[in-house]
Amino acid sequence: MIGKIIKGKSFQGCLSYVMRKTGAAVIDMNMDGKDPYSLANEFSLSWQLRPKLSYKVCHVILSLSPEEHLNNDAWQIAIAQYLKEMGFTNNQYVAVKHTDKENHEHIHLVISRVRMDGSVVSDSWDWTRSQDVIRKLEQDFGLAAVPSSWESDRQEQTKSQIDKELETGKATVKRQLADKIDATLVSTMSLPDFIEQLNLEGIEVRVDRDRKGKPKGIAYKFDGVSMAGSSVGKAYSLPRILKRIESTSEQGIHSNISSISSHISQVIREQVKVGITMPQLIEQLKHSGVAAHVKYTRTKKIKGISYSLGSNSIQGNELGKEYSWGGLQKYLQVSYDPARDRSIILEMQSANLKAISQPIESLHQTEQGLSDSFLNELVVELEKQRSLKALKPTQSENITNLEISINLEQSRNDLAQMVAAICHQLLNELGVDRFGEMGKNAYGIQRSGDTLTVERLRGDRQIVLQFKGQEVKFEQLSELDIQQFEQAWQHRSQVQQKSIDGQAKIG
Repeated sequence: MIGKIIKGKSFQGCLSYVMRKTGAAVIDMNMDGKDPYSLANEFSLSWQLRPKLSYKVCHVILSLSPEEHLNNDAWQIAIAQYLKEMGFTNNQYVAVKHTDKENHEHIHLVISRVRMDGSVVSDSWDWTRSQDVIRKLEQDFGLAAVPSSWESDRQEQTKSQIDKELETGKATVKRQLADKIDATLVSTMSLPDFIEQLNLEGIEVRVDRDRKGKPKGIAYKFDGVSMAGSSVGKAYSLPRILKRIESTSEQGIHSNISSISSHISQVIREQVKVGITMPQLIEQLKHSGVAAHVKYTRTKKIKGISYSLGSNSIQGNELGKEYSWGGLQKYLQVSYDPARDRSIILEMQSANLKAISQPIESLHQTEQGLSDSFLNELVVELEKQRSLKALKPTQSENITNLEISINLEQSRNDLAQMVAAICHQLLNELGVDRFGEMGKNAYGIQRSGDTLTVERLRGDRQIVLQFKGQEVKFEQLSELDIQQFEQAWQHRSQVQQKSIDGQAKIG
């Protein structure tokens, strides 16, 4: 089974598409409407509870392998299991079966992301969670496990290659390369790390770049045989390698989410005692390693609470209704008196903010020269990398792939340091430890203790940078990410310079 998730804004447009296809049939829903228009009106009952939510439609496509079939009763059970596992526990939905493609049966689920109690189903890492659920469905319903694209994209063995393997009893270089690359990609988190691990396996790797320094191709050399990535198979070309590295990184991050959520909720329950006040609970959680952050509107009205464990943060209502701001009081009986507690909480959070700012004084010292000397150093480093590619073969004999890998990694580290410095400065100027809102900002920036995390909020939505003190723990910045942070910093510097020039004229 293959799953695809699409987020959208229009119920009627989505419903019109899935219901008016030839052979479309509604096989399951928890609504009364009979056509796209009436169902769209009915969906408004839920999304009007959260009118500011941009992407309220979750459109899921579940496709069977050719020749496979499930009857409607089996599909309904599978749909119920999928919805429950994905967190759609009290949501409006419609399930439409399509058989428009010969021997290719699939289901369209049109779901409201807003539950009927007004809470929203999180879409964080939803594609990864969906894959886990689909693997369970394949087992439960005896369906064929559909391999990922990279598994089916190996270059087919020719007859002569197969005959040679049978004759010698040894796998061809192409097959050995594919096996070693697959094994390496299981744990690698970055392209430099991928190159270094293959070097240790005796495989030389060459990454070709365009005039702007952007990677454009990859080739391998093993056992005296050189081979372009695409010759090994589509899955071993540079775009696919980068995609697989990105997927491994995201899965590594996602694997901790459920355990982290479980740990946070357990700690909260352990700290809740009869008669405990909200400030006392926040302080107790802090001593237990969980940071609770009360969120305020601009007029200082409370709008919610979130919890952080290390660099991982989760909203209270995403953790469970009893862990939201209102749920703490209603379900866990935590006492909150605005007249008594409001000023205490504000003071506690202000003190935490000052404490967070202490470990980054060294970054303040680099602020003045960041837009000049630091960026100039980065340019010089990039030019060094380009010059390596320009060397003739006789000049580059002493430069190993491992050395190039280290140079590339160092360059990426410098760029990551630059982005981190800009993010710290932004948070300092705003006087907060979190910045970024879905649908409003391109990036979310969060600082907890000496850990800084940068998340992309648009497009593929993923963590792109994470620092622990001065050490890079995770880095998946794209060239576009780096350009955007550089431009933002340059724009800020220009605005500040204009302000200084204006004040000088007035003086």
